[in-house]
Amino acid sequence: MHPWILNVFKFVPDQKTHDLTVVLFGNSSAVHFGDENILLGKAPAGNADFSQTVPESRKISGHRVNVINILDLQENELYLDSVDQTIDRLFSENEIHSFIFVLQLGQLTDSDKGGIEWLQKLFGEAVLPFTMILFTYEREEDSDTIVDELKKNPRLEQLVEKCGDRYYTCSKSMNNQSEIKVLLEKIDLMVSENSQPCYTAEMFNTASDFRKSLRYTQSQESGKFQYHNAEHQLIPI
Repeated sequence: MHPWILNVFKFVPDQKTHDLTVVLFGNSSAVHFGDENILLGKAPAGNADFSQTVPESRKISGHRVNVINILDLQENELYLDSVDQTIDRLFSENEIHSFIFVLQLGQLTDSDKGGIEWLQKLFGEAVLPFTMILFTYEREEDSDTIVDELKKNPRLEQLVEKCGDRYYTCSKSMNNQSEIKVLLEKIDLMVSENSQPCYTAEMFNTASDFRKSLRYTQSQESGKFQYHNAEHQLIPI
């Protein structure tokens, strides 16, 4: 077992509890929404507009936890104006203590495999020290299979390594107080070990400026290529 997994049980958080802001990303099929879901509550309405997304504040184990739900966002076109503007609003206004990549045990999709790369594209390399994986399970007996899953799936093991070997398991329903309490303790531990306590708006703005600059450069190069082809009548049919 990785030392990080062991250390969390030795870590005693400061008695003065503090606010946490966490981001959940990944596939919503790895979660059961509902009134009993401690982190996420009920599912967003079917026609919910991502541009209306705001942090949801919850009181959990003495913490006030602000949860930003961007599950399924990686399935959307990253550069749609509405997505771009909402991401800018959410992450230029909030300091993030943890980005939690939600995966269902035994069901690693193609989208899941690219989840960390997607996160880095959006938030830059600086996001990695604040990232961990949360494996969800249907049946309690499945919660002990994670070590076997990692051994037989090199791609999954690589994802865990990118997150500094930080991972945890909990039920898909996220309704077990003890599990969620330990999850928050793991986040506290990660915060205490990082050189900076949270992913800041400044980090996000740096990543956002780079992303937009890259997009502009690519659009300029694409325009030059099309102009060159038009001059030489090489536009493909």
